[in-house]
Amino acid sequence: MAIAHFEHKGWKFEGISEGGIRTSIAFPSLDLLFDFGAVNPDKINIGNLLLTHAHLDHSAGIPYYVSQRSLRQLPPPRIFVPKAIEENLRQILKLYSVMEDFDYDYHLQGVEWGERVDLKPGFFFKPLPSFHRVPSQGYTIFESRKKLKKEFSHLSQTEIREMKEKNADPTTEIQTPLVSFSGDSKIEYVLENDDVRKSQILFMECTYYCDKRGVERAREWGHTHLDEIVQNADAFENESIVLIHASKRYRYKELIEIVDKKIPDSLKDRIHLFIPVKP
Repeated sequence: MAIAHFEHKGWKFEGISEGGIRTSIAFPSLDLLFDFGAVNPDKINIGNLLLTHAHLDHSAGIPYYVSQRSLRQLPPPRIFVPKAIEENLRQILKLYSVMEDFDYDYHLQGVEWGERVDLKPGFFFKPLPSFHRVPSQGYTIFESRKKLKKEFSHLSQTEIREMKEKNADPTTEIQTPLVSFSGDSKIEYVLENDDVRKSQILFMECTYYCDKRGVERAREWGHTHLDEIVQNADAFENESIVLIHASKRYRYKELIEIVDKKIPDSLKDRIHLFIPVKP
């Protein structure tokens, strides 16, 4: 399996995303996987999975993932999914466990839009509505840090500690959207979510790139077309925009040529293709 890599300010990602075939992207620094259509076995050790929707090119690997972690006696993974598919996926995993005659150990949780879930100290995520043909959601990872409130800036460290001991916290939380992941979605996922547009890094589905499939056809199937990104270039505030889920209609060289030709100067240095070759 040819693996793609991306790095921004020390944050590293690797995986694969081919429209209709397989998508799974690892964010090892936060012990996190986005989707699990197929992935190299060396990523089984990653303990958190955020699933955007149930189409098999994004979800087919989940029973394998759970089974392998149980077989290797790894801690139960945490699997977060759209609330609407939670019980169906639970039944699927139960049936696989029966067919394998092997107990699966995992934590499966359906999460609502806007619900905060902690990942590790200083980081959490929230699911956000996406726009696909089936129940779906994207995810934004936030970095969180404490900052002393302005009115307490004169306090010493001892005084600050004493206030905290009295449950009078003099700090406020600063939340910074770090990474957003769209899964499959029409462009409204970006246009209607401030945190997505402001994320430092945006992994954005872009399935179609030219007239092989036009904008209307893309929207009919709940996908985004490169022409829509070009038309809405001013909406993107992200430092890096990583395009995923390209249709297999395109060769890598063709994708590079189309993006280079169509992308305006305002996005030129920020757009990246998540493919296993360097542009």
